[in-house]
Amino acid sequence: MKKLFIVAFLLVSVSAVRSLLKEERRERLARLPATMMEKCMEMMPEDSPPVVMMSSLRRIQEQNDELLALLRERLPVQQGSSAESATPGAEAQRA
Repeated sequence: MKKLFIVAFLLVSVSAVRSLLKEERRERLARLPATMMEKCMEMMPEDSPPVVMMSSLRRIQEQNDELLALLRERLPVQQGSSAESATPGAEAQRA
C-alpha cells in the first residue's frame, strides 16, 4: 500500500512538473516571433525600407501624442458631457 502511494505521488508530481514546463515552453514559443523580428530589424541597414518605415511610424506616433496633448489642453472636457462634445467639429455637426 505504501509503494502504491509513493508511485501515485511520483506520477502526480511528474505530471505537474511537465505541465509547468509546457506552459513555460508555450510562453517562450509565443515570444519567439517577436524576438526573431527584433533581431532581424537590428541586423538590417539603417536605410532599408522596413527600418525607415518603423522609424517613421515612431515619429508619427510621437507627433500624434503631442497633438492629442495640445488638444486636451485647449479643449477642456466639460463635466457631465459626452466625449463626442470634446472632439473638434462636433458642434458644427449638430448645427
